[in-house]
Amino acid sequence: MRHILVSPLTLKLLISSFVFLLPLGLQAKESGADAAQMIASCHELVLDYASYRDQEDADKFAGLFTADGALTVLDQTFVGHKAIAARLANKGGPILRHMMTNIRITPVDETYATGVSYALIYGGARSAGPIMVANFTAMGEYYDVYQYSADGCRFSERKFVATFLPAPANKPK
Repeated sequence: MRHILVSPLTLKLLISSFVFLLPLGLQAKESGADAAQMIASCHELVLDYASYRDQEDADKFAGLFTADGALTVLDQTFVGHKAIAARLANKGGPILRHMMTNIRITPVDETYATGVSYALIYGGARSAGPIMVANFTAMGEYYDVYQYSADGCRFSERKFVATFLPAPANKPK
């Protein structure tokens, strides 16, 4: 068996490189911060947003935001639980499904974080069976400011910016 001698400096560099390559949540835990818990809680919040929005559960949906939280979708902003819940009041509107991906959460301090996530949104008219769609409704990015406490993560600001919209059917490509 061959032994390899490693200098203390080389060992330190190897360890530093290993820590750098760890997933962000593990890095945060290693640093002694509660950042890993914050990241996990905010990540779940993003997924809860899609679920409660798509299931049209207005109370749970509004509860994902701080009391004075703001939701901006395209050019409309809704502030506070009552306004955010009222946004889902149109039960006759299209059925929507949000597919969330590329969720990135960045802790700012012990109680705040920022984030961005991608959303692919499909929508269609209500029906008894599977809903027929010709195209996606929108694809875009949510830009978030999170507030974190013992109760978990909540949105203090959430803004949807469309990056792709379907081309009008009668417009030449």
